[in-house]
Amino acid sequence: MNSIGGAAQTYLVYRPDVWSPYIDRLFKEKLTAQKFFKDYSDYVTEGGKSIMIPSDAIYTVTSVTTTTGDVTGNLVTDTRTILDINTWKAVTRVFADFQAAQVAKNYRIKEVYAENMAHALAKSLDTDLFALATATNISRVVNASTAGLKSSDLEAAIGIIESYNIPREECAFFFAPKAYYSEVLSVQKLYDASQFGKASLITGNQDQIYGVPVFLTNDLPASNASIEGGAHRNLLIHSRAFAYALGNLPGGTPSGVRMQEKASENLRVTVVADIMYGVKKVGNSYRGVRLISKN
Repeated sequence: MNSIGGAAQTYLVYRPDVWSPYIDRLFKEKLTAQKFFKDYSDYVTEGGKSIMIPSDAIYTVTSVTTTTGDVTGNLVTDTRTILDINTWKAVTRVFADFQAAQVAKNYRIKEVYAENMAHALAKSLDTDLFALATATNISRVVNASTAGLKSSDLEAAIGIIESYNIPREECAFFFAPKAYYSEVLSVQKLYDASQFGKASLITGNQDQIYGVPVFLTNDLPASNASIEGGAHRNLLIHSRAFAYALGNLPGGTPSGVRMQEKASENLRVTVVADIMYGVKKVGNSYRGVRLISKN
């Protein structure tokens, strides 16, 4: 709008609204559980309801009688874990024909929604895997809910893992981002490598602590405020402590998310994304340690 001699002029007809072809995308959470824990999906590519996961016992070494060669045999005491594929989840979006006709083709709007739907389903699996970190499934705990996580807490957790002969090199730390940056990285010896005779880390950050990989995720469960206190159940855990399997839905991708369009008697198309899976704790409760953080 301009003015000449106090009179207002409008050019609304000649000032069209222009839609950008670039869509402001959602910031997706990092998915980490599926990349770390044991995936048994390959065993049900042809279908199946449950997967039997055997657990072998530690055998007892016995002496051999030197004069006769007699050997005392070990009794078979194997156990099993049953991983049921018992979860089916979906996300849907409806596109009316009228609305679809009005959406510019170069926006590829359905592809954008489909990608976000698939991510939401993958996040559901990640969240359900971490939800297994209960006091029953992960019985060992280091509680730093009041003072926050310190290097001594991390060292105590590693000591617990090692005491049960759990290979540390096959484990990983999972931290809530706020707990990691405000508690763990406030300990100088964990971010300043110069204390070990080396130059300081350039970024002030690292992806390993005591040789154990570190993952950050917002999908860790909250701690039980009345019992554990604090905010989050961070984990030091072995890769085979939890297991999962993705089922094959008819017409879907092998062991993954299925995307399809469903027509109806109405003038619209419903885009549906669904996934079926199961999660399970494997073995005893000593394959991980809960680290209760202040944040």
